[in-house]
Amino acid sequence: MTFDRSAHLTLLTEFSQRDPVTAKDISARLDDAAQQARLIHQLDDLTVDFSRQSVREDELEALITWGESILPQRDAMLAGEVINLSETRPVLHTRLRDPDAPEAQENIAAMAAMAQRILALGVEDVVAIGTGGSHLGPATVVKALSPFHQGPDIHFVSNLDPSDLDDTLAMLNPVTTAVITVSKTFTTKEPRFNMAAARAWFDKNGVDSASRIYAVTACPGIAEEAGIPAEQILTMDEGIGGRFSLWSAVGLSIMVAIGEEMFIDLIAGAEQMDKHFASAPVEANMPILGALIQVWNRAFLGHAALAMIPYDQRLVGLPAWLQQLVMESNGKSLTIDGRPVDLAASPIVIGEPGSNAQHSFFQMIHQSNEITPVDFIAPLTPISLTGDHDETSTMTRHRDLIAQMLAQADCLALGNLANGADGTIPLSGGRPSTIITWQATTPFALGRMLAYYEHLTVVCGWLLRINSFDQPGVELGKTIARGYVNYMDDADSSEAIPCNSKTYLDLYKN
Repeated sequence: MTFDRSAHLTLLTEFSQRDPVTAKDISARLDDAAQQARLIHQLDDLTVDFSRQSVREDELEALITWGESILPQRDAMLAGEVINLSETRPVLHTRLRDPDAPEAQENIAAMAAMAQRILALGVEDVVAIGTGGSHLGPATVVKALSPFHQGPDIHFVSNLDPSDLDDTLAMLNPVTTAVITVSKTFTTKEPRFNMAAARAWFDKNGVDSASRIYAVTACPGIAEEAGIPAEQILTMDEGIGGRFSLWSAVGLSIMVAIGEEMFIDLIAGAEQMDKHFASAPVEANMPILGALIQVWNRAFLGHAALAMIPYDQRLVGLPAWLQQLVMESNGKSLTIDGRPVDLAASPIVIGEPGSNAQHSFFQMIHQSNEITPVDFIAPLTPISLTGDHDETSTMTRHRDLIAQMLAQADCLALGNLANGADGTIPLSGGRPSTIITWQATTPFALGRMLAYYEHLTVVCGWLLRINSFDQPGVELGKTIARGYVNYMDDADSSEAIPCNSKTYLDLYKN
């Protein structure tokens, strides 16, 4: 039977107008094994627990039916069909995670060879210059996998603000430093300007910059024109979008940090999630269920934000990575065919590692009139860098960390019904959260978890009928900025610039 989207959205809207799910409803569910079985799903040591979400049985059934309607789009993406219609391209990041795909094999071989070329310089530090997806993914992974580092220290620079690069270079020795510049088009100003400044730093200090600057791009010709030797350029496919690109040559800095074998483990974890996404039925498919619940919370229950709280300090970069992934992908007002989006689209993603977040914005999450769903994520076993002598202390602190995470989730869900709650403090509960856990943050586990969020985000786009793989708003800002620079350079004084903006620009005119 043909899926009637309009009728289905009407049904979901009617459901959303019921009285909210209460703390008593969630409390009963947490004591009901049958209900939990529908909302808690496992893939080896990865557990995704939706049991504290504000969704009833019939609402979940309706969402699952909706989820089944997007399976042809899932299959088209995984088959490499053209689904990024605004750019007339396929979406190929999952192909790089298939060990049998020639593209994946060639990608790993090329990255490994370039990593060895950089390491052969004997460098102790590598400055990875990028912006957006060419920065956030690699920076998140390198920090998260610090216990697995084998190579030089990696320093990430992304901001056009001169202090970002200058403060980094001030701490380094140019004789033992190399630079990797990552830019898909190699025309984006942030990486181009920072690369030029790094080149001047090398030359000023008597180090041959030509041998120390490497590039990753989809436009190798432009990189060569910028002075990068061809043998120091890695090429990425244009079908790899920036925020989905850490698996590609964009992840060269990751491979330099953790080595080829560990990078392959990272990809293998993502591949496991790809297989689950491709084959699990909707009612047990972690990314699809996560997407359905995110759209239910945002579009139907009206929860404008999503808090990403990793209880792992090494995952400090994860909220920023998810901000770009979710908000750049789905923060749009037009559908793929140019019509107004008929549902509220992307949530506003905020985040901070736990337990720090508990002492900053959690008061609002617990008691504000605005409900903010939370993703609590954590490894169940810590990895210590201080040695066996500190194992007891490490395990004790981590045990208490996990206890705090679970207490926060239960306090949000159960309010004054939570065990140990102080009944004199008004905590209504009924506030939704998801708990995601795995055994330890290895490259495999990290790759699997990142792929979960990638697929979840893409499914949200399909449900909303938008293109998650372009960013027209970002491109407009770049165009306007070029005009402002022209005005400051007096190259074109006829730019239609607001008077207020001209006041600021005039401070920088020649």
